[in-house]
Amino acid sequence: MRQLANVLDLPFVLVGAVVIGAIVGYFIDRRFGTSPTFTLILGGLGFVAGIMEVLRRLTGKQGGDGR
Repeated sequence: MRQLANVLDLPFVLVGAVVIGAIVGYFIDRRFGTSPTFTLILGGLGFVAGIMEVLRRLTGKQGGDGR
């Protein structure tokens, strides 16, 4: 049952990272009038972070010094 919960959580981890990055980028763009530069950059970084988190969870590796 725990594995099922972990698997069902993965899409939310990925989408959540992209959405948070894009929202922060949107507000930075509004502040500095640079639309859509930061929205795209931070949305892309959110995507990369989301993929890395999904892979970390799937492989069972912990963060840190690589031990």
